Amino acid sequence: MSGSAVRQREALAVRSLGVETTEPAPRRVLDELSFTLAPGSSVGIVGRSGAGKSTIGNAILGLLPRGLRRTPGSRILLGDTELTTLDVEAMRDVRGRRIAMVFQEPLSALDPAMRVGRQLTAALEAHGMASGAEATERAIAMLDRVGIRDAARSARRFPHELSGGQRQRMLLALALMLEPDVLIADEPTTALDVTLQVQLLDLLDTLRRDLGTTLLLISHDLAVVGERCERVLVLENGRLADDGPAERIVAERAARASGAAAVARARAVRPSEPDGTPPDVPLVATDALAVHYRTPPRLFQRPEVPVHAVDGVSLAIGRGECVGLVGESGCGKSTLARAMLGLEMPTAGSVTVLGRRLDVHDRVMMRALRRRLQLVPQDAGASLTPQRTVRSLLVEALEVHGHTPGAQAQRRAEQLLQEVGLDPALGARRPTALSSGERQRVAIARALAPQPDLLVCDEPVANLDAAAREPLLAMLDRLRDERGLALVLISHDLGVVRRLASRVAVMYLGRIVEQGNAAQVLDAPRMPYTQLLRAAVPTGRPRQTPVRGGEIPAPLAVPARGCPFHPRCTHPLKDEGCRSERPELRALSAGPDGHTVACLKVSLPPSP
Repeated sequence: MSGSAVRQREALAVRSLGVETTEPAPRRVLDELSFTLAPGSSVGIVGRSGAGKSTIGNAILGLLPRGLRRTPGSRILLGDTELTTLDVEAMRDVRGRRIAMVFQEPLSALDPAMRVGRQLTAALEAHGMASGAEATERAIAMLDRVGIRDAARSARRFPHELSGGQRQRMLLALALMLEPDVLIADEPTTALDVTLQVQLLDLLDTLRRDLGTTLLLISHDLAVVGERCERVLVLENGRLADDGPAERIVAERAARASGAAAVARARAVRPSEPDGTPPDVPLVATDALAVHYRTPPRLFQRPEVPVHAVDGVSLAIGRGECVGLVGESGCGKSTLARAMLGLEMPTAGSVTVLGRRLDVHDRVMMRALRRRLQLVPQDAGASLTPQRTVRSLLVEALEVHGHTPGAQAQRRAEQLLQEVGLDPALGARRPTALSSGERQRVAIARALAPQPDLLVCDEPVANLDAAAREPLLAMLDRLRDERGLALVLISHDLGVVRRLASRVAVMYLGRIVEQGNAAQVLDAPRMPYTQLLRAAVPTGRPRQTPVRGGEIPAPLAVPARGCPFHPRCTHPLKDEGCRSERPELRALSAGPDGHTVACLKVSLPPSP
């Protein structure tokens, strides 16, 4: 077979691709990578953070940042076009029209000062494909095609006025506007909830098949890539470690990961493990807690429209147990946790700590309670002062809470670093010199400084790749066991919650809609919303049926009557009663397990 015939079967061919730093001295970032993509195929690239995944995409499109360059001998063929020989103007003409990219962070990829529709029409005009009314019509049609509701109105909005899911759809529309031959998607759903993630990936699959587009999907999540791709490339330290069918690679890597995590998970069967029943004497409890906000008025809108971020939540956390709070972004998980810590003013209801009602205006009480209740924020990098050393941050936390002054605080800071699995020598570094996993451990060490009774962990591993997640979760598990800590684990990732929590509360639009021990809620959920979350979890295998359920509504679009979930519910018995009657939590079984569900269509046990 001739070389030209082979090349016609390749939508993209990468040959001996290398990338190196230019300063202070050359260092290889990518080393002699070679792979091909057949027309219409879907190929995934997986690897840990820092392995060089995103660098591949940027190198192909000629978008390497300053300080990086392709090495001599690198070849990138888009069909019959050698991209490495194109000048800037020619490459600009290729990007968008023949090859496009969906970036990880929409807000940084979109122009914040340009309306959504104008960004789409500008792409058409720049490549001479349409202008004027025709460009506008095509832009609105593409927004509608990617599932943005009320496309004509949305086209007049700015990126910051869209939700996270809508912004990601907008990026997809922008990338596919010119119907390119090859689409590179760089972590397109990393920051999204599992429900939004599966919807976006389903949409990407549909559009790719309709347009005949070849897909290169970059992700740190092997389960996502295994679901969506026929072939997987595994990248390790800038080199290609494996290349083969998705089914084989997912199976082999999953078996390897299961073996490594088996010892850490063995503690789940220990007799001392909490059984998932509500505590008799709670450490922290809420009673009909509500936190309402008022939105700033818009033009021609009634002023001060209330948003019920938390709406009548009663929850108790006992000593030494881990309670998982799960749900999509915007469901009220973080607001509830902040109210429990005294960081949000309740609109109604109460929070009690060891039987004492929390009063945010009582400074003496709040100072004492803050030693006992600590928060580990989701973005550790943003919570750690970048100009300070790690050691000084820990010493400050120790001194503020009056535990250890002076030289003793220095020694205690080193002990805290060791306790969270870090080398004490890292104390001399600044947070910016640490990896994301190391920064997260430093944030945990700082929260442990006052020796708290309760640690609230807000999405503690959401920004970490799979390889860094398990060690950090195992560390939290060990700390809970050694210190007798209670944990509130906030996450939209059911796998993370399953790993640590003995009891789970599922939140939707400010309310708890299902609650019980972890096995009941995660393995056999009864509430349709919990079932939706469970169905959306990636498995690493191609999906047989699509996940249906839509997106969480905007705060001002919450149904005023009936079950808040009814517009998205797919329960076969859903009827007008669901639209008019608001369900309350009801016990599903007799006994102390506390499994409760807020659904009118879930059968209750017969009366004794």
